[in-house]
Amino acid sequence: MSKAHPFDVVTGDDGVVWLSGELDMAQTDRFAEVTPNLVDGQSEIVLELSQLTFLDSSGIRAVLALASGHSRTVILRNPQPNVLKVLSISGVGELATVRIEP
Repeated sequence: MSKAHPFDVVTGDDGVVWLSGELDMAQTDRFAEVTPNLVDGQSEIVLELSQLTFLDSSGIRAVLALASGHSRTVILRNPQPNVLKVLSISGVGELATVRIEP
């Protein structure tokens, strides 16, 4: 049985990384494997979250690992209300290396 919202990571021509579906424990290895190659050489890492329908604590850890692995700011752009709530509760937006842009 397939998930209703499978996870996907793609990059746009502008270097923005689009996340869609559910970033949970089952998908963190894929995120960690694919994303660094997509953001190589960029001054800021922009993750477009408008199509991300779910984010759990393991997904947050994967994003934080991406941020700590680079000396660049990670911008979390356009999170859906439920994802924004998880980010707010976790305090991710208070970190110097992460910026949330609603």
